[in-house]
Amino acid sequence: MYSDRALVIGAGFAGLLAARVLSESYGDVVLVERDQITADTGHRPGVPQANHPHALLARGADVLDTLFPRLADELADAGAVRADLGSDFMTRLPAGLAPRDFLGLSVLSMARVTIERIIRRRVLKLPNVSLVDGVTIDGLLHDRGTVTGVHGTRDGEPFTDYADLVVDASGHHSKLVSWLAEFGVHCPAPMIANGHLSCTSRLYHVNHDLKLDWKSACEITQAPSTKRGGSVSTVDGDLWFVTLLGAAGDVAPTDEDGFLAYATTLSCPDFAEIIKTATPASPIYRAGNLRSRWNRFHKVPNWPRGLLALGDSVVSLNPVHGHGMTLAALNCATLRDLLTEHDLAKEPLVFQNAVAKTAQVPWTSATTTDLGWSTRKLSLGTRFAQWYARRVFEILPGNPKVYRALVRVSQMVGHPAALFSPRVVWRVLSGSHPRARAR
Repeated sequence: MYSDRALVIGAGFAGLLAARVLSESYGDVVLVERDQITADTGHRPGVPQANHPHALLARGADVLDTLFPRLADELADAGAVRADLGSDFMTRLPAGLAPRDFLGLSVLSMARVTIERIIRRRVLKLPNVSLVDGVTIDGLLHDRGTVTGVHGTRDGEPFTDYADLVVDASGHHSKLVSWLAEFGVHCPAPMIANGHLSCTSRLYHVNHDLKLDWKSACEITQAPSTKRGGSVSTVDGDLWFVTLLGAAGDVAPTDEDGFLAYATTLSCPDFAEIIKTATPASPIYRAGNLRSRWNRFHKVPNWPRGLLALGDSVVSLNPVHGHGMTLAALNCATLRDLLTEHDLAKEPLVFQNAVAKTAQVPWTSATTTDLGWSTRKLSLGTRFAQWYARRVFEILPGNPKVYRALVRVSQMVGHPAALFSPRVVWRVLSGSHPRARAR
C-alpha cells in the first residue's frame, strides 16, 4: 500500500521506529516533536525516565535487527555491553541466588539516550523522513470522521500540518483521549494498576578495583514482605547505572548519605560498595508512584479514520518491569506487517486490535506483580497467578531449568504457557512442598 504523507507525533523511541516502518509505504513521513532535537541530543525533557535504566528485551532486539541491519554492532561500538542472561547476571531473590548457568540468550545494555540517538541518526538519513521540532500539538484536524492533520504552535506561531495518516507516538503523557473528545469521540476509562513503586537512580564511573563477577545485578522486590530491591547494569562501556527500588511506601532518599544508607539494607553488598567507592557521573534522580495504564482504543466503535496510536500512548507499563521499549518495537513490527495487506488509514481498528492483542501478556505480567502490593480484594484468577509466581520464585535457586523457562518468558521470546508445562508444574509443587512430592 503506497500513499502520500504520514505524520508521527513524537520523535522518541516509538516514534522513530514508526517513522522507519512508514517510510516503506508513504512517500513523505514527518516526525513532529515538542523538544528541540539535534543529531546528538542526549537527555531531554520529553523523556524523564531516561535518567533511569531502560531494558530492551531479547524479543525487542530481534525486531530492531530486522528494521536496522547491523544495529547491534553500532550499539556495541558506542559502548553497549552484551551480557548473557544467565552467566553474566547476578539475580538475588528472597529465596536465594538464581542459577548462574550460561543460557545462550543475551541482551545489550545501554543508556536510553544512547540507543535513541543512534536510531534517530539512522531514521533521519532516510530520504523521505523529516523532523519538525519545537512543536506543541494542541489537537487534531478532522473532517467527517477522518483525522486530516494536527494543529498547535511553534516558536509562538500557529502550526498546522496535514497528512493522510497521523500516528500518535507521544508516549505516556499523550493527550489523545482529550483531543478525540473535542470532536465527539469518547474513549472508555483506562485500566490502571498502581504498584506504588519508586526507583532512585544514579550513574557511576566503573571502579575497576572492584572485582565483580557479573555485568548486571539485581535484587528483586516481592510482595508482601520484600519491599526493597535494586539493580546495577554496566552501560555505555564504562558506566554503572545504579537503581534502588522501593515498594509499599519505601522510597530511597536522593541525598548522598541516604542513598548509601538505603543500599546497605539490601542483601547484596555490591550495591553499597559501588556507591561508596565509585565516582558519581550524574545527580541522583527519583521517579515515584510508578504505575501501568491501558487506553483501550480498540474498544472505540467510532474510532476516526486516518489515526493510529501505539507505544506508551496506548499501553504504558510500569517501567520497573522493562517492557516499554520492547512493546513499542512489537507495535511497529505489527504496523509493518499489516501495511502489506491493509490501508490502515481506512481500517485503523485493524491495527488497534492488534496492538491490544500484543499488550495482553506483558500487561498481565506487570500488573499481576504490582497488584501484590494492593490492599483491595483481587479476583480469584489474579490471586492464583500471584500464588503460583511466589512458588516459582521460591524454587528458582535450585532449579536451573525452571529459571531458563522464566527468563525466556520474561524476555518475551517464550510464551507464559511454558511456566505451566507438566515438568515445570511438578518442579514448582514438589520443590516447595515435600508433601506434594510424596503425593
